[in-house]
Amino acid sequence: MRSHGIVLHSLRYGDHRIIVDIFTEAAGVVPFIVPQSRIGRNGIKASAWQPLALVEVAWQPNVKTALQRPKELSLWQPWRTLTIEPRKTAMSLFLSEFLYHALRREQENRPLFEFVTNALSWFDERDDQFVNFHIVFLLHLTRFLGFLPNVEDWEEGCYFDLQAATFSRVRPYHIYYLEPEESALVPKFLRMDLRSMRAVGLNHALRHRALEIVTEFYRLHIPEFPESRSLEVLAEVFE
Repeated sequence: MRSHGIVLHSLRYGDHRIIVDIFTEAAGVVPFIVPQSRIGRNGIKASAWQPLALVEVAWQPNVKTALQRPKELSLWQPWRTLTIEPRKTAMSLFLSEFLYHALRREQENRPLFEFVTNALSWFDERDDQFVNFHIVFLLHLTRFLGFLPNVEDWEEGCYFDLQAATFSRVRPYHIYYLEPEESALVPKFLRMDLRSMRAVGLNHALRHRALEIVTEFYRLHIPEFPESRSLEVLAEVFE
């Protein structure tokens, strides 16, 4: 089997091997085990297993084990700015951590794969006005994961119920909801695309709060979704 893929996570396994989780176009998320002896000048380049790398991988599926062994693993589309621009690098690390937990159970889903790769390619080509990219991207990602909020139900003064992913004129009876002022941000972000997101001006505090809300939203809808370890780092970079 051969497929394009997005590297979500890599982890050293023992002294001589690395486990690389790749969201492939053809088979969903596949964990590969790569001997370090194959990484280097005469084998797989180290850049091919960095977070969010776009790769091409070939393997013979082995149903007897979860860990697959790649026959080939190479860069499919090198990034222009994601690995060298400090703000984009910080945002990329945050998104790779987020996607690793959000997509780890995904099977083949070509529309989702296309959405993620197209959005990241757009992000890579932007030289400015991308500070809201991660918020817009993660909210639109919910469309493919099954918990997209219905913005048609929003009216001024509504509460947003994070558990039900719906708007309500009545305050929910649990603690997982947004007050009307913050609720109004949800349809605002979901009604824009990547090109129009610059129209929303957020100061540092509000952007950080928006990311906290998005993280909590995902934690409520994806089992065992953890708190982000890179959220505070990202906040410092865009302070």
